[in-house]
Amino acid sequence: MAQPQALTALRAAIARSRTAPSSPQVRPAPARPAAPSSAFAGLHVEELQLCSEADNAASLQAWVPLRIVGPPAAAPSNGTQQQQQRQRPAVILLHATGVDMSSLAEQQAAFARRGFVAVAIDCRYHGARSEVGAGARDGYQLALVRAWRGSGERPFLLDNVWDLQRVLDYLQQRPDVDAARIGVTGISLGGMHSWLLAVADDRIAAAAPMIGVQHFGWAVQQGKYHARVESIPLVFQAAAADMQADRQQQQQSADGGDSLPLSNGSGSYEVTPEVVAAVWDRLLPGLLEHYDAPQSLPLLAPRPLLVANGELDPRCPMQARVKLGVELAMAAARAAYEQQGAADKLQLYVVPGCNHECTACMWEQVHAFFDRHLLNAA
Repeated sequence: MAQPQALTALRAAIARSRTAPSSPQVRPAPARPAAPSSAFAGLHVEELQLCSEADNAASLQAWVPLRIVGPPAAAPSNGTQQQQQRQRPAVILLHATGVDMSSLAEQQAAFARRGFVAVAIDCRYHGARSEVGAGARDGYQLALVRAWRGSGERPFLLDNVWDLQRVLDYLQQRPDVDAARIGVTGISLGGMHSWLLAVADDRIAAAAPMIGVQHFGWAVQQGKYHARVESIPLVFQAAAADMQADRQQQQQSADGGDSLPLSNGSGSYEVTPEVVAAVWDRLLPGLLEHYDAPQSLPLLAPRPLLVANGELDPRCPMQARVKLGVELAMAAARAAYEQQGAADKLQLYVVPGCNHECTACMWEQVHAFFDRHLLNAA
């Protein structure tokens, strides 16, 4: 059976002509002085690095910092208990922009104490992968600008999804992980990663993206992209400047007329829908045409999916009564889940009055979701 076009386009954009290492390459991670050891008291913690690009192993970004936290090992009394002890569900937790895996330490420990193998990484240009001399957000934004200008990287979402697929390669080989019960969740940037990873890779058995699912195309069409642009402004300013310079050059070449002003006088450039669409086309090739949320979320059916969002979130806008943004994507997903008789496996949890923030009640929903679909599904 042919793959849906959304899946084909997404997988091609993630791979960008790379091949995965033939087998997982893992080594102990350098010491992390800021590791929150107190959160993990009594738990089993491993600090590792995983190579995701064998042909580029000299690059800092090719090594994924990987923290694995599990329940303390118990001495088995027989072989059957040993197998039960070693085969646990796993949950991958993914951080937001500008922070790193340690921001999820409390939740990682909570999952481990519930009986999961809890996994976290530093995304590209964050945490241990930050560029020397740059804060996590600044170095990440500069990487996005380089990608816009042709570096070949795809550090906004897609390269991290590639890394996470290599994490799945590794988890499948671990004797303490049940490869059939691996889930993913994340906040904001991590929520976007969760959604796209689950679509791209059916080894994810259940997904719970928080404040990350959005309809990029609708936001461009309706002019509702400003909050998303403000979260990573440098790449949009660079794109606006470059596109305006190109128009100026084209006009001068065509008629020798007066040059266009390059900025609004304050040193900034107007970010128009055309600019936003161009950035998404460059950083996420094929997204707007093929694997935006309304096209890709339905591909998760019938696997369990929980989408958590704030009612007033400007980055992931939604308004159920008139079907805006997130609700348009969820309507497409509902149709697919209902068609497959799996409507009970799709959940939208909306926090009234909430903006772009991850709340305690969202985490409660996520815990219950994974308990139901992974921990108690053995």
